[in-house]
Amino acid sequence: MQPILSDFQDQLVRGLAHRMNNILSLFHGYLGLLMDNQKLDSVSRTGLNRIRDGALVASNLMERMHAITRPASGARREMNPGDFFRQLAPALDALRGPKVQIKVECPENLPRIWVDFSRLKLAILELVRNACEAAASTVTIRATATVDAVQTELFPGTPVSASEQWLKIAVTDDGAGIPVSEANRIYDPFYSTKKRQESAGLGLAVALGCAQQFGGDLSHRSGKGTTTFEMILPARFVEELRAVA
Repeated sequence: MQPILSDFQDQLVRGLAHRMNNILSLFHGYLGLLMDNQKLDSVSRTGLNRIRDGALVASNLMERMHAITRPASGARREMNPGDFFRQLAPALDALRGPKVQIKVECPENLPRIWVDFSRLKLAILELVRNACEAAASTVTIRATATVDAVQTELFPGTPVSASEQWLKIAVTDDGAGIPVSEANRIYDPFYSTKKRQESAGLGLAVALGCAQQFGGDLSHRSGKGTTTFEMILPARFVEELRAVA
């Protein structure tokens, strides 16, 4: 899959996010000072709380935009997929709704990956959140190993032939499926099939951007009663991956 942003779009988003973060820092700073005033009446405090909530939503939006454009940090480390999902468990529990069950299937003998934990966590949570919103009752996360799943470049200076084994993380829901008319646009930033006002339309774009930054990719298949998003990550020759990170 092609990168989701052109060079021009990437520069535009980076510049906008930088300026917006500066503005939001002012919001948070002055809101803190105002809300420390013990003489505030209840109406004013309620209004400031709503402004603060809006600023937090905007900060989260900027962070998700950064995840699409900003290169993954240098804080990469070798990870066992089983350890990754054990550390992810509390965040997954927070996504469970009263009607949706989340199942994780991750064998212990899977190959290791070389990733920034926080960035991969963000990508998987975006996929699971998207699946939970679409699911009728169950979301299944399944990790498996695959060989020669794609042909892609790992990192600058690392040849394609350096990796033959990949980790595949599939997130499947039992919802209605993606309409054929929507399938070509679901990775577009700010495009959403959801009618809710709070839906930013960034979840799949963020997940795709994160996967590509690690030298992997994201794809999907959908039919009546099921949708699966598959993320693949390079998972062989860990020593070589460490040398170029």
